[in-house]
Amino acid sequence: MTTEYRLQYLRGYRLRVFLAVADRIIPADGEAPGGGTLATAGVADWALARTAPGLRRLLLLLLYGVEALGIFFGGKPFSFNSPAARDRQLRWMEGGRVRALRLGFFGLKSFVCMGYYTREEIWSVIGYEGPVRPDRPFPDAMIRALCRGEARVRP
Repeated sequence: MTTEYRLQYLRGYRLRVFLAVADRIIPADGEAPGGGTLATAGVADWALARTAPGLRRLLLLLLYGVEALGIFFGGKPFSFNSPAARDRQLRWMEGGRVRALRLGFFGLKSFVCMGYYTREEIWSVIGYEGPVRPDRPFPDAMIRALCRGEARVRP
């Protein structure tokens, strides 16, 4: 039996932008998929559900800002821009003078990295054996299933 996780916060428009950002933060290579997958979004969404409501609202609002700012970097919304234009925009946000965007970028990057690197299928690609100890169960069975690739993520 396959467990199923239904996205709560990263749906529709926000999911499209999150996946586009994640794909540039962790691009695919020959051995591993990039960060822009539903599996990454599933773990990030699970964590968003456990984030303080005010902070969660700001992070989700940032996705709209990222999409709109794409106009200035490639002439189109972020998720429709070329990879080079997306990279330019994310570098600008990461090192820019606008503190709110800089902090927002690091928050978004944290969720992307958490969503990607907590997945056990990625561990073998990066040579990590993992922290799993049989004597310490995960506090939530769903996050365990998401990290093990045992849960199907649905938008």
